This record gives sequence, structure tokens and C-alpha cells, in this order.
Amino acid sequence: MSTEPSAPPSPEGELSGLWIGRLIDERYRVVEVLGEGGMGAVFVAEHLKLRKLVALKTIRAEFAGDGQAEARFAREALATAQIDHPHVASAMDYGHLPDGGAYLVIQLVRGESLARRLERGPLPWRQVAELGGQIADALATCHAAGIIHRDLKPDNILLEHRDDGSFHARVVDFGIARLSGETGDGAVVDASQPITRMGAIIGTPGYMAPEQAVGQTIDHRVDIYALGVILWECATGQRLWMADSLTSLFARQLAGAATPLRDMLRDRSPRPCPI
Repeated sequence: MSTEPSAPPSPEGELSGLWIGRLIDERYRVVEVLGEGGMGAVFVAEHLKLRKLVALKTIRAEFAGDGQAEARFAREALATAQIDHPHVASAMDYGHLPDGGAYLVIQLVRGESLARRLERGPLPWRQVAELGGQIADALATCHAAGIIHRDLKPDNILLEHRDDGSFHARVVDFGIARLSGETGDGAVVDASQPITRMGAIIGTPGYMAPEQAVGQTIDHRVDIYALGVILWECATGQRLWMADSLTSLFARQLAGAATPLRDMLRDRSPRPCPI
């Protein structure tokens, strides 16, 4: 069976010609292109035995060759396989492509990222509260299973829109999640040991908790910090931490204080409900 050649990103029409109808591991047939980036692409595929549509993420051979991308796929599959939650998009399968690339199969989510939604401005207060509840519930389930996402951000939250105008949020991309009982290099240790070794900095600037940004030991609270940043941005429509360089950004986080929402929103802030 043929697969995508190792080549720079192609126009969507060319990508469709290369992939539509292709059979992956004798059980997934590609039916639609969802998007493409520099490292790979995402497709809608049909699980032939289950007759179910799934999302199939691929990594090009040149990026999978060093093992890092494939290791992320394996980590995401292992992490989300332990989580059964309506607000987590679980991985179902992963494997190799004949050209040396790799693929990951996850639940298909038809919607837009929270990052894309925020490009159009802030969310109404009711939606901010709804989003916070959905993501917090998902994180509680992850943390109870000993899984820390470590890269929670608007790009990793997908919103499926309902007919009544509400949305169903799903957390995605557990590729750098830390599993209970692992050290920074992936070795398994006693679950009571620190989750992250000193000096290991993994995450996205602006959403990392201060201890994560400076490579200190972390726990589940880094995800809660990231959720707080996300909800602040949802309410204001602005980035919370911004600077001209990573050093300045981290310095602001470590030494500064977040602007209170009431100061940002003024007359748009919700008023307490009468008792």
C-alpha cells in the first residue's frame, strides 16, 4: 500500500489526491482532509470493521524518524486510553506507515479550536462558566487517573457547536502528558515520587505555571493554572501574559500579577445574583 511521500506541505487538492481512498493498516480508509501542517496532516477516516468515522493524524517520515513524534503518539494513546470522559477526545490506535511515518487515531471532533473562536472576541460570561465547568471536570478525571496534561491551551480545546447555540468542549493532544509513576525520561518509578524532574521544561509559554516554566517539580496544579489563564482570556478576549521575549514573559509571570478581571471588564463584569 502506498503512503504520502516525504515532501513539503502540499495544496489541499494535491493532498486529497494522495490520500483520499487510501487504506491504512487494512482497517482505516481515508475519506476527507481536515487540515495539514508542516509535520503532517489530519484526516477523517472510516474504521472499516466498526463502520465508524475517526480522526487520523499523521506525521511525516522525516519527523518520525528520530522517534520523538512516534513517542508522542504512543504517549497520547496510552494516556487517553485510561480516560473515559465526555470532554476528552480519546486516542484509539496508533501505528507505523510504510514510508517511515506514523499515525494516530482519535475520536472525531467536528468543531473549531478555542483559539480560533477567541480570534472573534471574548465569550459571554455564561459560556466562560460553562467552558470552565466542562474542562475542570475533564481535568479532575485525568488527575484522578494520575495523568497531567502539561500543555493545556486554547489550541488544545475543541468546541463542538450544538443546535441551541451551546457547545461541547473536548480536551485534545496528550502528546506530552505525564503519566503517574514516570520520571522525566519516561522511566517508571514509585507513583509517590515527583512527576517531573528538576530542569525539565515542557509546555507552551504563557500557559505554563511558574514552576513549570523554570523547570521545577510539578504536579496536577499546572493544569489548573493553565485553565485559569484560559478562562481569563475567554472573558477578556486578550492574552494574559505577553512580552517581546520568552525571558521577559517568564519574568512577568514570576514577578508580576495578573490584571483583575473586574479591572479589565468594568461594566461588563457579572453582578452577584440576589439571594
